[in-house]
Amino acid sequence: MLDKIILKKNARQRLELTKVDLDLLVFLEQQRLLTLQQFYQVAKHLFELKITEYSFKNRVRKFEEYHLIRGQQFSEGFDGERFKFLCIGSKAIDLLIENELLDQLYSKSKIYKFNQKKNLMHYLATQQAVINILITFNAKAIKDADTRETKYPVLYNKTLFSRSPALYPYTEWVRKYKNLHRQNSGAYHAKIARHMTGNKSNAEIYGTTITIVKPDWIIELKGKKEQKDAIINIELDTGTEPIETLIEKVFKYAILAGKNPEKLHIMDVVIADKSISNRSTFSDGIGRTKNIVKQFKDDSAVIRRIKESGLKIIVRPLRLNVKKVYEALRKY
Repeated sequence: MLDKIILKKNARQRLELTKVDLDLLVFLEQQRLLTLQQFYQVAKHLFELKITEYSFKNRVRKFEEYHLIRGQQFSEGFDGERFKFLCIGSKAIDLLIENELLDQLYSKSKIYKFNQKKNLMHYLATQQAVINILITFNAKAIKDADTRETKYPVLYNKTLFSRSPALYPYTEWVRKYKNLHRQNSGAYHAKIARHMTGNKSNAEIYGTTITIVKPDWIIELKGKKEQKDAIINIELDTGTEPIETLIEKVFKYAILAGKNPEKLHIMDVVIADKSISNRSTFSDGIGRTKNIVKQFKDDSAVIRRIKESGLKIIVRPLRLNVKKVYEALRKY
């Protein structure tokens, strides 16, 4: 990739792009949808772009003119939320493919679904939880609470990764044997034996792939050689979901943790709160947090499965979540 890329609009207008600009476009495509404020947070704190918010907004407008970014206004009544949200543009996809930052087979048509989220506030609150973790942990070392030895040397896109659950699904393949219960024991064992010989040419394998659980987002941390990698599974709660649904998810994450003991799995229940914006209608999240924690603790089956599986659970309002995640990574 060249140090600088020049895009020309006409004989007099042009746009100069640097490597950081391309990195930002890659991040926007990866996260699908961000508010303008979130995109600025990422530019300033994750990619260390030295630019004022005013100048950044002007640059984003320039990106829109060149179809690198698509912007849209959101307004929720007179006193409600008002913000601009962004997603990747068609020209940016061409540019990223050309510079080998996206796969050649990337389907450009899917980008037009990025700004059609059914629950926009839920999605953007999830992204805020992700960004808070990324920008707080990046370029730092997370050390053991007792020994003070480094467990996670954190550097974005080297040991710290942001993962879309659509691209990193938690699935397992379940084998089914067609009508085997109706066959005699000899036929049954003959059928099983065919699957065990390694000869797939004649074997009929029936099965299906099922999703164990689907988080709202995933953050992965690579540990040092003797340290387990950590998987932070974000579950964004806006207060509308029954707590019973969260309890069901605990059991699903317990299955996931039990099947992958070589990794540290954290179910991170983040309560959307008023820290999202000055116009937010969310509460401080404290009451909801206490209710969820109480129901978890009062359910003996939940406590038992958590202990058996090694799953770690965090329940915190958005503004307090990063601190608790940091404490958990130091401790476990």
